[in-house]
Amino acid sequence: MKVVIVSDSHDNLLNVGKFAAYVTSIGVDLIIHLGDYVSPFTLKKFLSLNVRLLGVFGNNDGDKLLLLKSLGDIGVIYDAPLETDIDGFKTLLLHGFGSRELTEKVVRYLANSSGYDLILYGHTHTYNVEKYGSTVVVNPGTLSGYLAEYPTIAVFDTKDLSISIIDIDSHKVIKNIILK
Repeated sequence: MKVVIVSDSHDNLLNVGKFAAYVTSIGVDLIIHLGDYVSPFTLKKFLSLNVRLLGVFGNNDGDKLLLLKSLGDIGVIYDAPLETDIDGFKTLLLHGFGSRELTEKVVRYLANSSGYDLILYGHTHTYNVEKYGSTVVVNPGTLSGYLAEYPTIAVFDTKDLSISIIDIDSHKVIKNIILK
């Protein structure tokens, strides 16, 4: 299964278009969005890919009701945190908590509890892939590119057990980790 993890798209339709082209080129089974779509028109661009979307809300998602009405049959969005199973990996999805420092602190505490195989979060606009014992923590960075060096996403391949951070402009792998 190939899973693309994205966060903080913030209505940047240019980068959502680049994302759509990249996802189409690699073939994806699931898109996980970790919040801050912002507007329903941005969410509709993700849904137009006809790839199942699983997401959580972020702190900048204003009209949650309208976002939910935009989903149709191909996507679901929940309030965070969300526990789920991703191809046999016990996974926690969340956006973030107030400041970058608080978000990273909470994620570290959760990771050190060893209660999850994967913890996926956003909010900080900074990509991160780290192992804490048996738990892998992934922040795909920001698709919008705002407050970051460049726009990034993460690709999780459950067959080869790799997670890669991808620069959406160049399609270059910035960071790669093998889970086992």
